[in-house]
Amino acid sequence: MKGHEEDEPDFCIQDLLGEGSFAKVYKCIERKTQAPFALKEFDTKNEEYDEGTVQTEIKIWKDLQHERIVRLYASFRTGKYLYFVMDFLAGGNLLEDMLGRQKYSEKEAASLLRQILEALQYLHSRKIVHRDVKPDNILLSGKLTGAKRPVIAKIGDFGFAVKLPRDRDVICCQPKGAPMYLAPETILEDPIGCPVDSWSCGVLLHTLIVGYPPFWNEDNEKMLLAAVRGQFSLTSPCWNGVSQLCKNLIKNLLTVNSSQRITPMNALKHPWIFKMALASPVPPRKENKFLSQQSLTTGLKSTLLKMHSSLNMQSLGVSRLKGRFFPLHHSAQNLTALSGSL
Repeated sequence: MKGHEEDEPDFCIQDLLGEGSFAKVYKCIERKTQAPFALKEFDTKNEEYDEGTVQTEIKIWKDLQHERIVRLYASFRTGKYLYFVMDFLAGGNLLEDMLGRQKYSEKEAASLLRQILEALQYLHSRKIVHRDVKPDNILLSGKLTGAKRPVIAKIGDFGFAVKLPRDRDVICCQPKGAPMYLAPETILEDPIGCPVDSWSCGVLLHTLIVGYPPFWNEDNEKMLLAAVRGQFSLTSPCWNGVSQLCKNLIKNLLTVNSSQRITPMNALKHPWIFKMALASPVPPRKENKFLSQQSLTTGLKSTLLKMHSSLNMQSLGVSRLKGRFFPLHHSAQNLTALSGSL
């Protein structure tokens, strides 16, 4: 199964793995080889389907070959449907795993983050910005809880990915992504580059360690304001027992000034990553009061699911944010000086 837009391979569809507004993902078996694959089915007649976006995704994704990236083997059409043939990973996505537990040990979080950073280092070396690093788009080879062997993590879904110009490190593009993971420069509609993926890793690491994201607020505008200002705390009781090295890496990933934000290459060299790789397995810390009251409730879980969805940025009050700050500040790099209560 080489190439793209080729003749339809012969599959036996087994299970529905997930579905969105215009696409479904199935587990399937190729009859000839009996090999398992994931098959993504796009309804090209759905009003939310965008042919240009999907073709850009194919163009970027089809040549990527890295052990930490979900492989796109082929694409083909049957009637009104377009199909992607991809790696099948039996553990599902990381968001499903996160919703089934409170939080992760530092060793578990470091193992996941290291693999994601390796994928991003590869992408960035090819001038590709993923723009949608979030748990939904991280697939696992197995369940993390009780795993007897190392769990492999791979990044997939390149629907928002962009290729940077050969002679530039930034590009102007329409803001897209899950609001919880958006970097300040994306929120303010500044030109963006590879650092937006590092920011998303910082949000992810924070959430894995304590069970909630750094800028959490049910009010979208307040959440985006907190992110633009870089307002988060690592001193609340839920951080008791978390190493200073871990906190340091989170701070470096969540640096508002994108030019000073740590890169995946340098994050892989961070002492916390090295220390955790050598550490003995340790169970996650005991649940704290904050998490028992909030993070494990059905209401917050449903809200987290919603906030992991990619939404129209105009519906999140971006224009109001720009209107409030742009008369005095013209880039995310100047916003660290802002003060005020949310």
